[in-house]
Amino acid sequence: MAGIGFRLKALVVKGSYLEATTAYLSSAVISTGPWLSGVVALIVLDSTTATYLNQDDRSLLLATVIAVFAASLFMAGGPQMLLTRYLADRVYANDNASIAPTCTGVLFLNVPLALLTAPFLFFAPFTLSYRLLTVTLFLTLTMTWLITVFLSAARNFKRIVLIYGLSYACGSGASLLLGQFAGLTGSLAGFLFGQILCLSLLLGCVYHEFPSAQSVSWAYLRYLSKYWDLLLIGTLYTLGTLIDSFLFWMSPHGVTIHGFYHLFPPYDTARFIVYLSTIPAAAIFMIHLETHFYRHYSAFYRFIRTKGTLSDLVRARQGMVAAVRAGVWTLLKVQGIIALFLCVAARDLATFLGLAPHWAMLVRVEAFAGLGQFMLFTMMLFLLYLDQRRSVLLIAALFLFSNAALTLASLYLGELFYGMGYLIAGWLGAILGWFLLNAHFKQLEYQTFMTQPLG
Repeated sequence: MAGIGFRLKALVVKGSYLEATTAYLSSAVISTGPWLSGVVALIVLDSTTATYLNQDDRSLLLATVIAVFAASLFMAGGPQMLLTRYLADRVYANDNASIAPTCTGVLFLNVPLALLTAPFLFFAPFTLSYRLLTVTLFLTLTMTWLITVFLSAARNFKRIVLIYGLSYACGSGASLLLGQFAGLTGSLAGFLFGQILCLSLLLGCVYHEFPSAQSVSWAYLRYLSKYWDLLLIGTLYTLGTLIDSFLFWMSPHGVTIHGFYHLFPPYDTARFIVYLSTIPAAAIFMIHLETHFYRHYSAFYRFIRTKGTLSDLVRARQGMVAAVRAGVWTLLKVQGIIALFLCVAARDLATFLGLAPHWAMLVRVEAFAGLGQFMLFTMMLFLLYLDQRRSVLLIAALFLFSNAALTLASLYLGELFYGMGYLIAGWLGAILGWFLLNAHFKQLEYQTFMTQPLG
């Protein structure tokens, strides 16, 4: 997202409060994408469907949306990483003509995904209309996660923000309108309409910005053999972010919805609060941290291509180190203040969201857990900039397995320890990433030259 980040940063430095506010809001929407819109839509649906849906149908609607979001995130996590690397290579080679054909090729992934949904489509204990709508929602969301990768190369960020805002407003409105006439099926169909509209407009944005005479390209599939570890990294990291919720859902404390879905409302609500609280950090990361780092990063490798001096390389590396340290400290301050605020307001916040007061402790734990996961994500991203894929694979694996093991331990120990698995796992991965990143920075010149092929 550094390309969009530079354009947003240009708005900030102009000095106008309106332009700076526009830049930060745009950054928040673009960096969180359909995930933020989905969370907002869930909040809207939860607060409005009570007027026309009974409690069972409301629970089923929310469980469906949550489960489909989680499943689509898991399916898209690995391919997203692979596509990001492929598109970065194409942009670096000034091969923008291959972007739209690759996007078309990615759409064909819906065929194997549709086959994977066959057991649900044929055997789930719901009406045929509900099953068709749910499968279509899953396929649409999965494609939307993948298409967002292509938007990182787009230039018109205002169009992207408008698309997200318009499509999710239309989806929420359609869900409320159709729900009045067709109940649960109508609400789900209206929400699906918003997702299809969003995907269609995003595809139009990609094809408009990157016109090409070629219709479809499958070249990105060749990266599977060379960059299989990126596919694994994306899968492990995404699963790591979901595994604690899944374990809570399947625990004896979970709630079964219509004999099929499993949720644990207190934990799910606390996680939603955490996701929303990291939006400011995501905006700052896109506009300031990534762009500042990328300027020194590109200078380092430009000096290599143009046969710069050793002092040039050292200066560029030191600039990268300074950018990371300053940026991480800024993120810690901003997100730390937000986490402290959530801790102070946890009891009132829990009451406002319909949770019992004793779940305030869970909200406090999750607030700092979200900060840990964001720092882990930041370390992973910078290590990937340095092409340290095996280090990132180690971090993602540690995050997944420690989150799973510690969450199981917290379930055994009782409510006081709920969320501790996610908290400790995120900070373990972040700390390991910090040490690995600093170690690679110290040897960057040596590793850059010694890992090149002799030919």
